[in-house]
Amino acid sequence: MRSSRNRFSFLAAVVSFLMMLSGCGGGGQGAGSAIPGANEIEGVLNDLRSDSKPPALARFGADPPPPDSATCAALLIECEGGLGPVHYRALGEFDFSGFLFIERRRGVSLAERTRVSREGGDATSYRALAGWLDHSFFLIETPGIGVASEENRVSANYYGAYSIGNAADSNPDVLAGGAATWSGIMVGVRIAEPDSFVRGDAEITVSRPGGNPDLLVDVEFTNMKDEPTGVRFDDVSWKGLALKDGSFGVVPVGEGEADVSRHPARRGISGRFYGQNHEEVGGLFSFGAPVAENEGVGGDIHDVSGAFGARRD
Repeated sequence: MRSSRNRFSFLAAVVSFLMMLSGCGGGGQGAGSAIPGANEIEGVLNDLRSDSKPPALARFGADPPPPDSATCAALLIECEGGLGPVHYRALGEFDFSGFLFIERRRGVSLAERTRVSREGGDATSYRALAGWLDHSFFLIETPGIGVASEENRVSANYYGAYSIGNAADSNPDVLAGGAATWSGIMVGVRIAEPDSFVRGDAEITVSRPGGNPDLLVDVEFTNMKDEPTGVRFDDVSWKGLALKDGSFGVVPVGEGEADVSRHPARRGISGRFYGQNHEEVGGLFSFGAPVAENEGVGGDIHDVSGAFGARRD
């Protein structure tokens, strides 16, 4: 009898473990598999793009080119590079092939694509990260990931960040004096070294203070860590952002108004809600933050730019 119970307990444990691996109750990972393959990820991202409402939020920044490069004058930017403004942009046919699954964290699935370029005896790696949920995804491309050849150095000097999805175009329901929270992740690049990523947690809170008819948005990034060095950054937050037609930080526009800069600030945050019931929120950010105390060299401040996505708790 004891042997039968032991076998039953073992089988129950196996079933429970397999259910955990299959991501039961999760969503946003495509076909419910624990580790989706490259073809599955490509299909999920293409489907999400097809269901998205254009235009997408987009931000571009420069990895500083040589001072004597013609790139600066050709693209009408300052040669020191840095952060660009936020745009609404109609996305073309992105190539989502070759993404490999990394992890699923805080309701967001994350995958990476790497392209290696060889010139003589040197090899350079270019990378992209894609994070997705059920109604939206975000994408970061480091300089050079989309370059067809090393002769095309203009594109190789620029990274891009995008937030794309089925935009709600309306505000979530929050009672007077109440609040609602969305939890997810953020991914960014250090401007000085945009081939490496910074990853952390993102929490977005929408509240309606008593006596105030307007909804306000608070965004907080925590547990941020520089990927190659392991150095941690101080927490960053934005408080009391105005929410209008499902967007904050930028003025919503229609599809016909794409490719227009809507946020001239070099630093700041912008986002919008996705899904019919505002199940998700995503957007772009740029900030300057010091490394956490006792974990860096002299508390150096780094400029970080990237994207985030989160799911309603």
